[in-house]
Amino acid sequence: MRAITETELRDAYKKAEFTSYTLPEGCRLTPAAAQFLSERRIPVHTGASPAESPKKPIKPQTYSVTEMKGKPEHMTHLNGSNLVLKNHPRIKFRGKIDTFEALLINAIVEIEGVGYQELGRDLKELLNYVRQLLRAEVKEEPLTPISFRGWSEAEIRDRSHHPQKYFGVNHLLPNPEQGALMAKLNYLRTQARELELAAMDAFAVTPERLEREDIIQALNRLSSLIYIMMVQLVSGHYRVGV
Repeated sequence: MRAITETELRDAYKKAEFTSYTLPEGCRLTPAAAQFLSERRIPVHTGASPAESPKKPIKPQTYSVTEMKGKPEHMTHLNGSNLVLKNHPRIKFRGKIDTFEALLINAIVEIEGVGYQELGRDLKELLNYVRQLLRAEVKEEPLTPISFRGWSEAEIRDRSHHPQKYFGVNHLLPNPEQGALMAKLNYLRTQARELELAAMDAFAVTPERLEREDIIQALNRLSSLIYIMMVQLVSGHYRVGV
């Protein structure tokens, strides 16, 4: 496979500026060439021109350490010896997981600090699962379905959809009067949703095909569990000193 270099692109661009680039069949871009096009917001098409063929998602390129003769600062390891640009969707997803872990830890410290020990333990269980999820993604291993208090994923979903049935509380509309702990839990819930969206960017190949449906479903249940914790806090299940 022939590599299209940055020098080739610069020379062509100097001769006649272009607003899109069609990658010849059987060719690939070097990282520097890809960066050159990205900086100028020039879309890359493969094979036939966009007018002749339907648009398809362009899968980010992967390079080996040997091929790159080391690891450039603007690249990082996707897995093993495979390198990708640091803005690769899976790398962005891992960054979101790191941020979510930090938010969970901050919430646990604050919540246990005001005496809600059981709620802190429940959040620690979620923290441990998020770390399992990251490991499964990096190592490309199957993810064990989330389990909380022995509830299956289906049972978690049912409880989040019918809080009155299980907890005697109607669906919540977050508001300031519910207090600081509820606000913190609600923020965690929204960030779990953001994490699910980042997973969609990383793993949704087409509307019909997901590369890691197990991860995306687990993240959906994760946000449901945080919502259940909010319901339980309002219902009085969580108490100071317990």
